[in-house]
Amino acid sequence: MRRQEKIGYGAVVVAVLLCLLGTLGYSLEGEVTDVPTPNVPNRLFFADEPLPEQTLAVFLSATVTLNWDREDVFVAIVDENEKKTCDVQLYSPGSTACTVFDSDVIVSSMNGEEGLVWEVEEGVYYAGIGTSSQDGLPQGTVVDLTYSVHLQAGFASYFVFALIGASGLAYTRVE
Repeated sequence: MRRQEKIGYGAVVVAVLLCLLGTLGYSLEGEVTDVPTPNVPNRLFFADEPLPEQTLAVFLSATVTLNWDREDVFVAIVDENEKKTCDVQLYSPGSTACTVFDSDVIVSSMNGEEGLVWEVEEGVYYAGIGTSSQDGLPQGTVVDLTYSVHLQAGFASYFVFALIGASGLAYTRVE
């Protein structure tokens, strides 16, 4: 076997392996404990810091799954504009603004066992937490969250992998 064929077929094998690894992806898991919960029912309160930005969305797709341990807590993800609106808005018990039912909420969940699943997009997003209005006081003042982030290759990554494979095949034909 000639040198060009070895290098070319090696590039094809690398491209196929990258495609397989990109399809399988990689998962990160963790836990955040003792997150303070508000005592104002049906109102979202947001973190001061935004969630990490997805700057490589073309090359990587990320899916976040979030679960929590209390039935009276809900979680939502909103964009930067909605967070700014909610920071200055006064609380109104009859309004759906700045609640889990707000139409500007990107994704939300009221069930900690099922959790929240979010396909991360480009942009600046904030996580919000609130307590639902149930009879009496909330079940506590803190909540424990578990999360999982699954990363997979995006469309542009597969395009690059295909170019590597095609280049490898072409290189095997060089005389």
